[in-house]
Amino acid sequence: MELAAGAFEDGEHATTGTARIIELADGSRFLRLEDFATSDGPDVVVWLTDRPSGGEWGSYDDGRFVELGDLTATNGNQNYPIPADVDLAGLTSVVVWCDRFDVAFGTAPVSVG
Repeated sequence: MELAAGAFEDGEHATTGTARIIELADGSRFLRLEDFATSDGPDVVVWLTDRPSGGEWGSYDDGRFVELGDLTATNGNQNYPIPADVDLAGLTSVVVWCDRFDVAFGTAPVSVG
């Protein structure tokens, strides 16, 4: 079941594709990036955050965020498990974040409600 979905918006770098939060029948959840493309960079990770998509590039570490892991590829479809103990309430966007330079490469709105 799809819980939320949104199209990526550019941040520091051009970023395209769709982010989907999916829940399986067994209750496990994951973030799926589809038709995804962004630039390569150092220390790039994927987050869920409480900051709105399309905001200031460096603002996404100012609030609540959950790191889902290192970006596995700059192009294509990919999945990131969401830990069972993560409360999705209030998390409103996916952020492709560069830890080294503290900027968002791109963001997508995925408010679960």
